[in-house]
Amino acid sequence: MKKTLIIADGSVAKIFLNTILDKYFSNNHYVIIAKDTCFVPSNIPSSFEFYTFDYTSEYRLSRLINSDITDIFIVLEDNEEIIQTYALTRNLSKKARIVLFLLQDLRTNQMLNDSNLIMLDPELIISNKFIERLPNVPLIPRSFGLGQGEIMEINVPTGSIFAHRHIGSIQQKKWKIIGIYRRGELLLSSHYVIIQPNDSLLVAGDPKVLNDVYMQIKSDIGQFPSPFGKDIFLYIDMSIQPEQSIWHDIQNAVFLNQNLKSNKLFIRILNPCSFELLDRIKALESSDVNVRVDYTNLNFEQMILKDAQKRPGLIIINHRIFAFRRNRKVLFSLSIPVFKTGWEHIEKCKTSFVILSEDMGNDGNVASVMFDISKQLDLDIDVYDFDPDASYRNDIVQSYEDLSRIFHRKINIIQTDSTNPILYIQDSFVPYVHFIPFVPSISKIKAFSFISIDVHKIASLNNKNPQVFIPLPKEQK
Repeated sequence: MKKTLIIADGSVAKIFLNTILDKYFSNNHYVIIAKDTCFVPSNIPSSFEFYTFDYTSEYRLSRLINSDITDIFIVLEDNEEIIQTYALTRNLSKKARIVLFLLQDLRTNQMLNDSNLIMLDPELIISNKFIERLPNVPLIPRSFGLGQGEIMEINVPTGSIFAHRHIGSIQQKKWKIIGIYRRGELLLSSHYVIIQPNDSLLVAGDPKVLNDVYMQIKSDIGQFPSPFGKDIFLYIDMSIQPEQSIWHDIQNAVFLNQNLKSNKLFIRILNPCSFELLDRIKALESSDVNVRVDYTNLNFEQMILKDAQKRPGLIIINHRIFAFRRNRKVLFSLSIPVFKTGWEHIEKCKTSFVILSEDMGNDGNVASVMFDISKQLDLDIDVYDFDPDASYRNDIVQSYEDLSRIFHRKINIIQTDSTNPILYIQDSFVPYVHFIPFVPSISKIKAFSFISIDVHKIASLNNKNPQVFIPLPKEQK
């Protein structure tokens, strides 16, 4: 596993680490070395390793720096420590990219001749900030325009879902692709330009939207549950679930943990009441499975809010837990994908199913997550486009067909003006995995839901098929 090493001390390092923990915890696997324990947070995501020791000790560094460390960030305040730590890390790793900040007149000959070293000059950075604010001087975006993230340059990695796509085939609401940097040239954006791997996209728009776009571009095909997180959490409530239902959910969770790019499965047991059953579940513990029993009488809402600090990538629950409005409400607020188990076992499902609606045309989350999971589980895809007036959503269908070629998935488009999709999936003998956008109406009270015209709300009542509820970007909720 490729890892990023960060050697940290001082106020800049503290801010740097807090930002990574808050926004970019799932982008990489991080190894943090610090002398002071104040750098170790109370809740550590699974993608972080923290060590406290003297980083100027070559012996201690040598125990952590190996071929898995591809990038090293030296974020220290003391100049002598920066120079000494650089020399030690470069001696231990000849090829790793090292990033540090140091004044020009303090740089050693070894640093100046190091092609894998990036040196940031703090004086030059501050000087550029003053220049940007001089009158009658053209504004050159440094730190991305206003510094709020409204302008970004994003590199498209090999395997990105944006690679090999026409710009016109990408839904762009509240953001736009302005141009493409390719081999040292700027190509202005047009509908027919095809994005290639290693292109850099110049994009502008709402900072919150661009952050989601960045995560989508950087996420390789077949990486779910990233970018939401790296772990799967299964919740069991023994007070409302019979033993058969509990084992059914566990089997589903184990299968998903083994077949998705997850780091670990966490099984959380609420309201324990059978010690024999608890022993059987605890026997599943391994390096990939963690079992924890709550004896403090926490309810589901309290437990999941506590676990949310660990950044789950997927939450698995039974329909009995999902039935409580307060539970759906907290799940909706977390913006984490939810897998609701159905009567059908996930292992028997060979096809994904999605119902198109008008609001899905402005969001790529549902499609990208569905194709990602379908690729990893080797599922074909059925797209159901129902309209009584035969006014089909051909633009959305086209985007799904484009994704099917990128992900190499077989897709079946069902367009009909007669058979309601809810009746279709209820009467179907095909064991589907149903993908549903987690719209606000699902989190609200279920009274009279059966007469609702909200197709996704009605679909959420179906307990036959396993369902994946996919959060929408916050600005669209």
